[in-house]
Amino acid sequence: MRTNSKRSGDDAVSIELGVSRRRLLKQMAALGMTGGVTGLAGCSSLRSDETETSVSTAANRQTTENDDGTGGSSSGTNASLPEFQRVPLTPPPTADEIDFTAPRNPERKVAFVTHNGTNQVFQPAIAMMNDAMNKFGWTGEFVGPTGNNQSKQVEIMNTKVSTLSKGDVMATTVLDANSYLGPIKNAVEKGIAVVQWNTTVSEWGYDTMMNEFGYPLPYVGQQHFPAGNATGITAYEKAEEHLEDDDYVVLPTTGVPGHPALKARNDGIRNALRRYDNVEVLDLLDVSTDVSKAINRVDSKYRSNPEINVIIGSGFWGPTAGGRLVENENMSRSDMIVGGFDYVSDVLNGIKQGTITFTIGQNYPAQGFVPLSLAYRWLDRGEPMRDFITGTEIVDESNVDFALKRATGYPKLTDYYRS
Repeated sequence: MRTNSKRSGDDAVSIELGVSRRRLLKQMAALGMTGGVTGLAGCSSLRSDETETSVSTAANRQTTENDDGTGGSSSGTNASLPEFQRVPLTPPPTADEIDFTAPRNPERKVAFVTHNGTNQVFQPAIAMMNDAMNKFGWTGEFVGPTGNNQSKQVEIMNTKVSTLSKGDVMATTVLDANSYLGPIKNAVEKGIAVVQWNTTVSEWGYDTMMNEFGYPLPYVGQQHFPAGNATGITAYEKAEEHLEDDDYVVLPTTGVPGHPALKARNDGIRNALRRYDNVEVLDLLDVSTDVSKAINRVDSKYRSNPEINVIIGSGFWGPTAGGRLVENENMSRSDMIVGGFDYVSDVLNGIKQGTITFTIGQNYPAQGFVPLSLAYRWLDRGEPMRDFITGTEIVDESNVDFALKRATGYPKLTDYYRS
């Protein structure tokens, strides 16, 4: 029986959900996840169909280096099909139990599994998962390894599948096309509703998922190659607006090399900036997920190349380090443009203080709430699950006050619904 947050040894964490806000916050505090952080980060990749026509399962497609990510297509007899999402009317495993003359809402168990159980950016998602479970009368937990650990995540998934039953729910991030097949296939065979959230892979197109699972697993999250393009274009626009220099030397950064979401973002950033003649994009810098190391690595890179005047991150580590550099060197937006992803407090406060120029969000609260809503409507009302794209938000000095207000408002929203 789960009574509160816990560490499973030193490499996994579990947060009980479907509980009061006070109990939830105690659990998160015990894991060091409540230190003033209000993050909305992104960790997703792209998905595409395997056929020549672009049948999309995440309102998205795999893009090429020359693609601008806009999704446009030409007209005429040789034009490719427009993107569309195919949603088969797949009966849920609970089909025989659905009675529209006397609808009921049975209790269900939920396992939200992630590749990093201690990432601070998951806080809004956890809050909204908890809110949804309270609304539906379900119970469950948010669980994942300490730090980025894909093999440990798969191990956790196998354990969770063994404890769940027909009609229960598992929402999970997916970081590669092979490691996750086993536990997800086992879950589907047991009648567990499976939703991908936050991270998916391009190899799992419609045909693959129909063959492997019998229905397309829905994905709730951002399209990260287009989001990377938006980041690159925004950085260029901000450079044009603020920088005194006419030529821009861009330092792209990542915290987890090889992570499918971060790679897609960085590919998008580079794709957007390659069209400008006055932009040089340097090699990708691994700043790590340790903020102190990130600060040192960005500082060292700047010392060796003082012509850098744009720093972009595919997570919050790069912009956090870039903001610290701006602060330490007494620079302003006319000297350095800093941008990236995530709504952690350091980034939002950096925008407020003028050391960071902008950041990108992807609606993490929806990534927490929507998977349960999809599962409820499928299991209890027979509506097929489908992808939900959370979009690309841009926060800069013009709207950072509201972003801060909203980020600190989720606990108050939870209090309102529980009063």
